Amino acid sequence: MTRALILAGTGEFVARVNVHPGTQVVSLSRDTIESERFDLIRSLDPQSLPDIIFVGAALPMEKALDIGRKIDETYPLIDLVLVDRRAGEVPADTVVEAMRAGFRDVLPADMVEDRLRDVLRRAELHGLKAEAPPAVLGGKPVVPSQPPEESRTITVISPKGGVGKTSIATNMAIGLAEDFPSEVVLVDLDLQFGDVASALNLTPTHTIEEALTPSAAADNLVVKTMLTVHSAGFHVLCGAESPAANDEVTGLQIVRLINQLSTQFRFVIIDTAGGLPEATLAALEVTDDVVIVSTMDVACVRGVRRAVDMLAQIGLLPASRVLTLNLASNQSGMKVKDVEAAVGLPVDIVIARSNDVQLAANHGVPLMLNKKKGGPFVKSIRALITHLENMGSPSQRTHKRLDVA
Repeated sequence: MTRALILAGTGEFVARVNVHPGTQVVSLSRDTIESERFDLIRSLDPQSLPDIIFVGAALPMEKALDIGRKIDETYPLIDLVLVDRRAGEVPADTVVEAMRAGFRDVLPADMVEDRLRDVLRRAELHGLKAEAPPAVLGGKPVVPSQPPEESRTITVISPKGGVGKTSIATNMAIGLAEDFPSEVVLVDLDLQFGDVASALNLTPTHTIEEALTPSAAADNLVVKTMLTVHSAGFHVLCGAESPAANDEVTGLQIVRLINQLSTQFRFVIIDTAGGLPEATLAALEVTDDVVIVSTMDVACVRGVRRAVDMLAQIGLLPASRVLTLNLASNQSGMKVKDVEAAVGLPVDIVIARSNDVQLAANHGVPLMLNKKKGGPFVKSIRALITHLENMGSPSQRTHKRLDVA
């Protein structure tokens, strides 16, 4: 049973939610909410909280955002959804404002039925997780090891640095956030020299160093406060400023952090350091999809082959894997089929070398935010996202021979 509370919703919207099987709906009018005597927080029963609260389009935006902040501060595990009064795509600035106020999702007035059903299903899964008795270790709750079924963790790896992992991870986060606003988090897991913040022109208040502390491990709300909101509609857990800040981090801490984020977001994208340090191996333990990045030079290709073989031997190579050939050029002296023969895996995505990618990163504005200039690179990132979405479908079982354009 999914308990839904609708604040200032239209009659039509209330009816749409009410017809979903297994949904119990309570609706409060705008007049009730704006009454001087009404206190929403005090009216909620802590023993029987709603799984999801829709803040309807009838309220002024500032009032709706204020309600969201108060609910998120008091009951952070409730799914908050803002229903915008406009039809069509919700403006990016509205989505960002809503995310900062604690809303998990923003729906347009003319939302399609599938979108509404997905939101209700997510709330139901969170409700089931909240009702389960927590495991206890040393007197403290332990985050469950299994994330919600709709969550996917995507880790970007390479045995070498400087192959474009960060560009791929940041642009992929932007692309996914276009389709799933506020449901994407990007984690900078290069614990010494992570540069995701620079690539996105962010100045974080908090970093992964604080997200790995015992207080954050014991409370998902604390972890949530460590995230930085990007204007493209996704969250970022930025790397620490000091290379020595995370010297004592353990694999268990990494696994716990990723599981925490998986309970809050539909997509967890992880950018990693070059090679296979302990943090990357820990992330691969809870990874659904791995994006393996190679370039068209012999040293990198051989490194990828060794990394793939090692991960397979120790059982850390996910079944869902995407071999991506980055910085590709037909002047390298190698062909795609040569890379495939050396690695022992088919190349799934080819990203051609482009000076615009590095220029965009230097300005902190990834090419996915400037699609007119992005050209082939943006097209390749789109293909990567589509490939990940389709992994496991019959259409993906036959490999199509690729080459450098």
